[in-house]
Amino acid sequence: MRLIGVILNRLANGFALIGAACVVLMMVQVTADVLLKNLFTLRIPFTQALVTNWYMVAVAFMPLGLTEILDRHISVEVLYQTLGAGVRRVLGGAVCLFAALIAGIITVPLWDEAMKKLHAGAFVTENGQDISIWGGYFFPPVGFALLVVILLYRVVVLWTPLQSGMGEVPVDRIDDVRDAMREGV
Repeated sequence: MRLIGVILNRLANGFALIGAACVVLMMVQVTADVLLKNLFTLRIPFTQALVTNWYMVAVAFMPLGLTEILDRHISVEVLYQTLGAGVRRVLGGAVCLFAALIAGIITVPLWDEAMKKLHAGAFVTENGQDISIWGGYFFPPVGFALLVVILLYRVVVLWTPLQSGMGEVPVDRIDDVRDAMREGV
């Protein structure tokens, strides 16, 4: 089971690295495009198409798995912090299972849409030239699919005595807020 966790961690980090690389590529391309436009009245072809159909989509969806592993999704833990570790494990597993169901439901139509765009050879035309954009449609379903697998893995780890190899932030950890309350801060 630990090996599966290690593989999921590496996949999540790899996907997040793709998103990070797209941030860097986007910054470089947009900066170069603005400089060339203002200094030499030149434009880098397909900047707008690449930013909106490739870079931004990858930045938004590829890190979903790592966000779950690091417990960086938005959460409200008013009552949750007061529960014991065992109850948090059961409740955390139930929440992960529900989230996996929702993410799975989202993944299916995203995959269908990506396949439609692939078969149609989706492209945009910029300045009389075509650029393929169908590949960018695969970032959302791939990101959500990894999120589903990670969430289901967390359910198994939370509800069984098996050890996780994913390196995730545990749901039964003692929170910084609880530590601060104990110390009177």
